[in-house]
Amino acid sequence: SAAASPRLRGRAAKPAGKTLTPLVAGAWRRVSAKTAKLRRHGADEAIFANTVGNLCEGTGSNIFCVYDGELVTPTLESGALAGVTRALVLEWFGATERDVPLDSLFEAEEIFLTSTTRDVQAIHRVDDHTLAAPGPITSQVAKTFAAHSAEDLNP
Repeated sequence: SAAASPRLRGRAAKPAGKTLTPLVAGAWRRVSAKTAKLRRHGADEAIFANTVGNLCEGTGSNIFCVYDGELVTPTLESGALAGVTRALVLEWFGATERDVPLDSLFEAEEIFLTSTTRDVQAIHRVDDHTLAAPGPITSQVAKTFAAHSAEDLNP
C-alpha cells in the first residue's frame, strides 16, 4: 500500500484477472507515479480514501462493495466521482449509498469497479486478501448492466 495524501493510507484491490491497490485521495498529481509503483507490485488500479479515511473511488472508476448481501457504494459527498456508469448501476440495479471506511474492503464479500471503459469489473484481490470474483451480486449487476446497455446504446 502507499500513502498518497497526509495521514491517510491505501489498499490494493485486484479485479478479476487484474490487481488493484487503494491509495488515498488528494494527490492526483502523484497518481501516475503511484500507478507505476502499483503495477510493479502487480496492481492495476488504485482505490482512494477521502480525507477522513472513508472509501472514495479509483483513479478513474467508482467502487461498489457487498456487505452481508447488501450492495453499497460511497456517497457523492464522500468525494466520489459522479460517474455515468455508477449512476446507471444505481438506476438499473440499486445500491445503498453510504460512507464506508477504507479498511472495510477486507470485510467485503464482493467488490467491483464501474466506469465507461470497464462497465462492471469484479475485483478478486485487495492487497493480499483474495475474493471470489465475480460473486453472485456482481454477476447479476454485470448482466443487468449489459442487458440495459444493449437496449439503449445512449442511456
